[in-house]
Amino acid sequence: IIIQYITKLISLHPILQLVAGSVVMAFEEVCPDRIDLIHKNYRKLCNLLVDVEEWGQVVIISMLTRYARTQFVSPWKEVKYENDEKAFYESDSEEKKEQTQAKPYIMDPDHRLLLRNTKPLLQSRNTAVVMAVAQLYWHLAPKHEVSIVTKSLVRLLRSHREVQYIVLQNIATMSIQRKGMFEPFMKSFYVRSTDATHIKTLKLEILTNLANEANISTLLREFQTYVKSQDKAFAAATIQAIGRCATNISEVTDTCLNGLVLLLSNRDETVVAESVVVIKKLLQTQPTQHSEIIKHMAMLFDNITVPMARASILWLMGEYCERVPKIAPDVLRKMAKTFTAEEDIVKLQTVNLAAKLYLTNSKQTKLLTQYILNLGKYDQNYDIRDRTRFIRQLIVPNEKNGALNKYARRILLAPKPAPVLESSFKDRDRFQLGTLSHSLNTKATGYQELSDWPTVAPDQSVRNVEVKEWAPLVGKAKKSKSDEKFYSDDEEEKDEEGSDSGGSEGSSSSSSGSSSGKVCFLSLFGSDFVFRDKMFQCCPCGIMPSNYNLYCLG
Repeated sequence: IIIQYITKLISLHPILQLVAGSVVMAFEEVCPDRIDLIHKNYRKLCNLLVDVEEWGQVVIISMLTRYARTQFVSPWKEVKYENDEKAFYESDSEEKKEQTQAKPYIMDPDHRLLLRNTKPLLQSRNTAVVMAVAQLYWHLAPKHEVSIVTKSLVRLLRSHREVQYIVLQNIATMSIQRKGMFEPFMKSFYVRSTDATHIKTLKLEILTNLANEANISTLLREFQTYVKSQDKAFAAATIQAIGRCATNISEVTDTCLNGLVLLLSNRDETVVAESVVVIKKLLQTQPTQHSEIIKHMAMLFDNITVPMARASILWLMGEYCERVPKIAPDVLRKMAKTFTAEEDIVKLQTVNLAAKLYLTNSKQTKLLTQYILNLGKYDQNYDIRDRTRFIRQLIVPNEKNGALNKYARRILLAPKPAPVLESSFKDRDRFQLGTLSHSLNTKATGYQELSDWPTVAPDQSVRNVEVKEWAPLVGKAKKSKSDEKFYSDDEEEKDEEGSDSGGSEGSSSSSSGSSSGKVCFLSLFGSDFVFRDKMFQCCPCGIMPSNYNLYCLG
């Protein structure tokens, strides 16, 4: 019964402007999968979008986005079709061959109708409406038309910080796939001192996504200022961004590495620790060229107190111990003195360093390794005790583990793959833009996924609306008789009484109307028409020349 009421409300064109948002919201809650209810009303909803109240526009645009993904083919690639035209005289072998050709994409008129009618809403004062149109263009429009929404999204950055947060999240996702959209507006994402930390981090994410060979020098100068910020979390995020730029753009890798090495002498422990972690990741990509950096980090080891940074240096020493054969044993000696006072993550890397040095330089480090393994055997943390027992059975030969000892070098000294520094927004494109699931990066309750584009478009005639043809009146105005009366009997009696009192005026007006060749389309109240390639809505008293062809769009 509820579905029947929803269907009736959608079909009530004269009052649909007032209740469209509520009706579509009810549709989304009760029967969101009943696409068949939208077919006949699709064009009507598209044409009424501009006149609907703002929050109703948001709901309708979201619903039409899901509808369009099920009814139209993808505008992002060329369509392949089989060539059915074959020569009359053709061998059997040639008939078996599939002849395919690429034809240019031709957008469905209803698809274009949706894009055309939502474009003016980019100028809306409501942020939610602008975001709804932006996500619609992102998911439905051809790639060369998506850039239309860029200026409107950048305009929203002047709003409150709550609005900025959501808009920047969506821009961060969009900038990964299509950098060209936001490169002309790169300065709009520069960080301000008044921005909150989460806003600064998002802007930094976008700037990193937009980095390329042409603008990297400008961005690095900007990042140098950000590193000096009093906001430690933002400064650490900036160092991570520098590392990503160095990984993605090989031309500036050495420059970024040198800059990060200089940051090792910074007074701030957070900056130093983050620099060590990023340098470790960068050195994994090309370790043979930067053995001097590893030596420099070993010299600064005593001054670094952040556990993650100390663990990163120990990992580098163990991974490339053969390139620094004189420094690595000395670092292990220092760690043996302070092993019991270190954090758990540092202890684990110390055990790993001892095991690797035992395999590569056992004469110099055998006793140190045994001492560290004995300390780890009785440690309070069970992870460290478990790792110590595993390392002892793996590297120390005896009668029981002789077979396992053969594979110790292959297990511990195997080359490690270089880490890939990627944006945290890379995997968010699986969610629809502007949704709670996209903001949280997890599927929220009630989230409706966008369906994939159909390979073949469904029949578009399901959206056609049947309209009765009305014969034009020629000469004297005559009263047309039809099976269905537009007016009730009471209204007809009132009209007859009114015609008796003012017959002279009515006859003169009807004769003038008939002489001018015009026909009143009052019975087509509320329908949408295309007149000379322009769409308009016929008003109750609209009179149009009868010699023009009018095509009803439903």
